[in-house]
Parts: sequence; C-alpha cells; structure tokens
Amino acid sequence: MIRKKLAFTLPELLVVLAIISILASVMFPVFLSAKNAAYKATCLSNFKQVHLASSLYISDWDDRFMPVNHKPSAPANSTNDRTWVQLALPYARSFNVFICPSDYGQRPSAETTFDQDLVPGDTYSRYYSASLRVNAGYNYAYLAPVYRGLDGRWRADPRASTMVQEPSRTLFFADSVWGRTSGGVPYGGGSWLVVPPCRFAYSGGVRIDTFSIGNNNVIYAASNGWIEDKESPYLYGSAWPWHRNKMNIIRVDGSAASISSGLLSAGCVVRENWQGIIQDSSAYMWDLN
Repeated sequence: MIRKKLAFTLPELLVVLAIISILASVMFPVFLSAKNAAYKATCLSNFKQVHLASSLYISDWDDRFMPVNHKPSAPANSTNDRTWVQLALPYARSFNVFICPSDYGQRPSAETTFDQDLVPGDTYSRYYSASLRVNAGYNYAYLAPVYRGLDGRWRADPRASTMVQEPSRTLFFADSVWGRTSGGVPYGGGSWLVVPPCRFAYSGGVRIDTFSIGNNNVIYAASNGWIEDKESPYLYGSAWPWHRNKMNIIRVDGSAASISSGLLSAGCVVRENWQGIIQDSSAYMWDLN
C-alpha cells in the first residue's frame, strides 16, 4: 500500500498568507486603538491619584494649594528648593502617577535627572529635576502664582481652595509636554506647569488682571500666553494632546475628562503675549471665578 504525503501546495500557501495579511491589516488598527485607549485610561487614573495626593496636601496645609516652588527666587536647585510635585509626592503612591504613559517623547536619562540627596532622611529630594518633567501640568497662575512685586522680590501666593467658586469647572492639571524639535516632535517628557491662554478681562469697561496680582507685577511664566508657532511647546501653553488630538484634564473637584485643545481655551480670544481677552468667564476653565 502506497501512502500519499499530505502537504500544502504553493497556491494554497499563498492563499493562507493573503488571508493572514488581510486579517492583520484589519486587526492592527483595532489593537492600536485599544492600546491608546488603555494608555488614556491609565493617564486619567494617574491624574486622579495626583488630585488625591494634592487634596491631602491641601487639607494638611491650611486649605492652601501647593506652592510652585518651596523657594520662588533663583538660583534654585535640589539643595535649596522643592517643587509642588515633591510636596505632593509623600501623599502619592509613587512618582509614576505623575507620568502619562501616552507620552512617547524621549525623556532625559536617569543620570541627568538624578539629584544628590543632601538632606538626611529626605527620600524625595532626589526627584527635584525629574519633577520638572512630569506630565501633570499645574494651573499655577491662578491657583498658586509666583510673581515679582514692585520691590523686585519674587513671592509665592498659594490660594485657598475655598476661593475657587466653581471647582467642577476650574482646571487643576492638564496633560503637558516639555519641548518639541524643529519638526514638531515632542521630547523631554512633560512640564510641571501649564500657562493659561488669556489673562485679562473687562468688567464695567475697566480691564482687570484675572491673576489678581496687579497689572504692575510680573508673573513667573515660561511664556506670556500661548504661542502661534506650531512647532513650539507653548502652542497650548505647554499643555499637550497626547491622546489622539485629545488631552486629559482634571478639575479642582476631581472630575476628569479628555478634551480637545479648543475647549482648553474656551471663553477667551487666544493671542500671543496675553493680548486676547476673556469674553466668557463661565466657559473659561482656568480662573477661580
């Protein structure tokens, strides 16, 4: 009895490979979408942890938001300063909650972000440099502004949480980016601070400074508002849409959302150097009112 050898013919193999290729092309976008959705959900979850840590800090420190810096005047470094991230860190489960997994930009190596712990028993001082690159960008200009008075001295003015009239509307943190290459590619991680798109409004025909620090005072800021250059990290004031043209935000009351950059500037006319005016304070999510 002669046994026939069972094997695929070349046409059959080609048909199978074609089917596999078709299935792969169909399923790849599905897997990619699921991966992005998981990253976005993890980022939102991290933001909620940052909000919880911040709330615990506020509760312990006379109802005041975290100051941007422990020492607002320069020069500042890990030996004499602490950032708001480091102040909230003891209340968080880990430093990783300040990082968004959707941030695909190249971050500095561990060697360049390491700070010598010069304070015995202080396990958080080594995070000083890394804390400047977190993805939770703080709405500090309204919640804890740092400004230079007429006497030339820099001052930190953390506001009380009770000053926020609409916590369910007011921005606390937003997804952020540190920098962008000449081709517009993000790099360097996130930014610990985000800059609002507008500053001034009119009330009764009088222009008012919504930062509430006085028109003659200079506020600490990486940029004076948003910049029109599409390759600048300040296109959205260091806020950045990591999630398919959406950015995660969390409000003072703890509610989180994924929004477009257009909604982040709702209620104001965006112009460079804070020349735009807030026209609808009920839609503008940055200020305290």
